[in-house]
Amino acid sequence: MRAMRTIAFATSLALAACAAPSKSPSPAAAVADADRDAILRITTDVYAIVSGAKGQARDWDRLRGHFVDGGRMLVSMQLPTGRYGASTFSVEEFVAMGTANSEQRGFVEAPMVTRIETFGGVGHAFSSYTARETAGAVPFARGVNSFQFVLTAKGWRIASIAWSEETKTLPLPLDLVAATEPGNGP
Repeated sequence: MRAMRTIAFATSLALAACAAPSKSPSPAAAVADADRDAILRITTDVYAIVSGAKGQARDWDRLRGHFVDGGRMLVSMQLPTGRYGASTFSVEEFVAMGTANSEQRGFVEAPMVTRIETFGGVGHAFSSYTARETAGAVPFARGVNSFQFVLTAKGWRIASIAWSEETKTLPLPLDLVAATEPGNGP
């Protein structure tokens, strides 16, 4: 009787092991992880490129290399009427503005929460940020950057970046605020 229980127990363990999901990622999951990692690296690099002390040169060629030809940058702003308007820039127009601004003041933009999704050859990173004049200073702005990516023969490239700043009437949702921000964590 004891031997039969042991055999039954061993059989049920073997069947459970066969039915359990595989612990190793599927090839598709491994590709998705590699895609997500590549998009996160580019997103993080863009933050690093645009950030720096007053007068510090930025590596605009590195920024250009992250974009597809014809890539765009867009800012969505709430107008005094409460409606929204948008301004669009080519990468070159953004570089010219960024160069002029960096000569006037420091700008340090850092991600708080970044969410990445991919499907086939398209990807998206939705990334909340803080903007400061110097590292460690109180943020003068927070908002969301929306990066749209396409997979090219050279790897993932940015098709566009759109951003919008937080306002008094449009605060960042709590799930997009890092726990390390003052008043939002332990």
